[in-house]
Amino acid sequence: MVSRATRRPAAAVVAAALGVACLLWSSAFVGLTSSSAAAQGAAQRTRLSAVMDPSGLTPGGPVVAYSDALASAAASQGESVPVTKDVMKVKSLFKDTAFLNELQFIVNNPTVSLVGKASGMVELMQPLESTVLPKFVTFLAKKKRLQALQPVVEEYMNTLYETQNIMPVRVKSAQPLTEEQKEAIKEKMKAKLGASDIKLVCQIEPSLIAGLTVEYGFVDPEQLGTPTSGEDMSMKTYLEKAALDQGVVAKAGV
Repeated sequence: MVSRATRRPAAAVVAAALGVACLLWSSAFVGLTSSSAAAQGAAQRTRLSAVMDPSGLTPGGPVVAYSDALASAAASQGESVPVTKDVMKVKSLFKDTAFLNELQFIVNNPTVSLVGKASGMVELMQPLESTVLPKFVTFLAKKKRLQALQPVVEEYMNTLYETQNIMPVRVKSAQPLTEEQKEAIKEKMKAKLGASDIKLVCQIEPSLIAGLTVEYGFVDPEQLGTPTSGEDMSMKTYLEKAALDQGVVAKAGV
């Protein structure tokens, strides 16, 4: 028989765990001051390696110039939104094995001119929503910078997040969040990171039991790759820590 003394600590752990999700709405969730967080985020986003890429361009030089030229052309033609969508698609295609295999047949064909290769690339990328991006690919070919397309589209997306001060945040929760909860998270993260807007990506993770986790400071803000900061306010983690505090090694939810 388990004594009352044994049951009291266990009951206390469960009772305390029930309030873990409420931590999100407390002022402590804001944590760092906006200025310090913004400075850290800016430092992470602007670290560029001054090494040569396959196009013969350095990330801090011509790549930025070509990226700015694309953005200016998109704005002048009133196609900023479709160009951004096309850039996101092209950036994703450069990580697609099937696309890269087909692309090799185009760019490595010695009988086709650079402009012809640009035309083949654009055809392979279809459907595209803008008229600007296909012309830009041809422009790069005429400048003998066709291989610069990949670093240029990557720089374009990084600059977009930086100039508009948009911070991506990924939230994993045991249950779907309501619209009110999503808006509350966005407002708190804007204050925490000093951002003008938050790109909130929500995912369901039943293993958390209750509560949620928050990830931000992504090295790749578009693909949400490699978060550098985060908060874990899940019931799962709380119970595991509580068990360790009592000298018990346990896996919550197992």
